[in-house]
Amino acid sequence: MFNLNDERTRWAVFFSIFLSGALIIGLNTYSFGLFVKPLENEFGWTREQISLGYSVSFISSLIAPIVGKFVDIKGTKIFLVGSLFLIAFGFILRPLMTNLNHWIILNSMVFAGYPGTLLLASGILMQVWFPKSRGRMVALATSGHNAGGLVIPLITLVVIFYSSWKIAYVFFGGMLLLVAILSLLFVKDSPQKEYRKKEKDIQKEGINFNDAIRTKKFIFLTLGITFAMFTYNGVMPQMAPHLETEGLSLKAATIAMSYIGAMGILSKLFFGRLSEKYSSILMTCISVLLQSIGLSVILLSFGNIIGIWMGIVIFGIGFGGLGALISLNITECFGLKSLGSIFGTLSFLGIWASVSAPWMMGRIFDETSSYRNAHLIVIAIFILGIFFLLLTRYVNKKNYLLS
Repeated sequence: MFNLNDERTRWAVFFSIFLSGALIIGLNTYSFGLFVKPLENEFGWTREQISLGYSVSFISSLIAPIVGKFVDIKGTKIFLVGSLFLIAFGFILRPLMTNLNHWIILNSMVFAGYPGTLLLASGILMQVWFPKSRGRMVALATSGHNAGGLVIPLITLVVIFYSSWKIAYVFFGGMLLLVAILSLLFVKDSPQKEYRKKEKDIQKEGINFNDAIRTKKFIFLTLGITFAMFTYNGVMPQMAPHLETEGLSLKAATIAMSYIGAMGILSKLFFGRLSEKYSSILMTCISVLLQSIGLSVILLSFGNIIGIWMGIVIFGIGFGGLGALISLNITECFGLKSLGSIFGTLSFLGIWASVSAPWMMGRIFDETSSYRNAHLIVIAIFILGIFFLLLTRYVNKKNYLLS
């Protein structure tokens, strides 16, 4: 009774990915900083201890190769739905926390669901269901992350102010449960055979996993993407409190986070469209460069409100495009044939960044009462990321994304 035709199913797939990304990233990335002070007041934890909850993001990298391998074999839906349930309960159970171990365990549950939702679902399902416009549609689906960044922090702030941080986690966890149920009912791994005849089956194009990981471009791409991902693990979770220490009020910092989310929607569509005409790797370099410039402008402003907002504007343009481009980078180099396994292995090899980035941010703040030194380090890491991405583009012999 829940069967849909392929035309309707492709949009069910789209909205499942869009909404799950909006809720997960909106709450766990954009709104993470809004829970810092309530958790400090509730449990007496330090910033370094609270950051430990984000340090367990390495769980995503740890299980990504396993999930990626089984996605290539079993399909994406089962992992998408299961991961959504796991993440939902990772939020819903937080009001029951009594010590730091509970905080770390529940954050681990959330990050364990990342590979099956954020890392692989959009990269594979959107390219399979929208093969002729995959750059735009991956961008549009992952713009849900930024839509969540636009809306979720404002809702979170209101709920925390009028109720509590506990109610906020339960509310958004319940929303994720609803998305999980709808995904279970309506999402499919691929179109039916008669529909595939109309459009090229791009799932069969590309390089085998064993051949891919032996190439230089795999090494360069892994380093480039790992360094670029410091923005997710280090910069964004602490961006709101960082802006406060630089001179913005809590209200202004929250508006800034919402702006970054809103700008990211336009940025993803812009970079996604260009990736269909030009190299997605080059677009990624531009994205990371803009983030570097934005962070630099904020630091060089030294409390000047106009300068801080200029930096936020530039950073937001660059940050928004990155999420749509990562899976397209892998497709450009290796095709879709083994995307799950390649993406999973790439994420596993970047596990050190998932652990060190949030720990570094929290530790430097506790020692200096500022995030400035940490952001200087991140800017240097971004420059290294651009260098390795350019090397990847140089040694790449076949552009599967554009062929």
